Amino acid sequence: MEENRWFLNIIQDDFMNGKIDLDSTIKLLEKLHMPFNLAHVKHVFKKTVDKRKIHTINMEDFRAIYRAIVHRNEFHEIFCAYSQNRKYLADTELTEFLKKEQFKTEDAETTALEVILKYEPIDEVRKRRQLSFEGFIRYMSSEDCTVFKKEHRTVYQDMNHPLCDYFISSSHNTYLVSDQLIGPSDLNGYISALLKGCRCLEIDCWDGSNNDPVVYHGHTLTSKLTFCSVIHAVDKYAFAASDYPVVLSLENHCSPKQQERMAEYLLTILGDKLLTSTIGDIAVTQLPSPEVIIFFF
Repeated sequence: MEENRWFLNIIQDDFMNGKIDLDSTIKLLEKLHMPFNLAHVKHVFKKTVDKRKIHTINMEDFRAIYRAIVHRNEFHEIFCAYSQNRKYLADTELTEFLKKEQFKTEDAETTALEVILKYEPIDEVRKRRQLSFEGFIRYMSSEDCTVFKKEHRTVYQDMNHPLCDYFISSSHNTYLVSDQLIGPSDLNGYISALLKGCRCLEIDCWDGSNNDPVVYHGHTLTSKLTFCSVIHAVDKYAFAASDYPVVLSLENHCSPKQQERMAEYLLTILGDKLLTSTIGDIAVTQLPSPEVIIFFF
């Protein structure tokens, strides 16, 4: 099958030695030009290698990881709904999809050909004016299909109002990269959120051993992170994607003694990045604006 040949042609050189590690897996996914979540990849990779108690995967393992990350069921269902042979979308079928699903009312035929030329990775399929499932995934995962306006990727609003006047990009149970009951807690959850521009992080704080607070989903079997390691991650990545302030939402279940340790970590690790007093001559009757906070720091 053309799709399998295309896939094997790309990845086979990377498996010259039989197996690859996590870093090579990430590089290979980047080579395939498919969007992916780093924390998700690390979680799926870990599940794969933990079964065999090794740190590398073979070609079949990689294909399974690739499918788990990229081949979303909802994409496959809608692809098959418009593909008569369930293997390829002819340009006419893609045109029908663009009209009915994407509400493309003008020049749908031209747009269909543009999509094929831009997103179809298999030369033979592209020459036949068709779109394979791989091409369809690329199109559906692209900027052309995002509901987010491209012009809003930069700051376009007045940022001089009080902080509470804005909707804030927030995260819930940021440390969880899998299920909410027995899954792993991972620092990459925080790192990934901050790299995406998240400005409010939830940190669930509980008493840990040796007077060292931990972060996890309380009263569940999820694994634990040290509060200290989470704050170090915040310190490193807080302003990687944006200069605007980050709100740490501390769900605090700690004893007074461990709360003192939390305060110590916040002060010593974040240092001057931590807002600990009112800003300048601003009245305490309202919160400062994002712009004022940036200027102050």
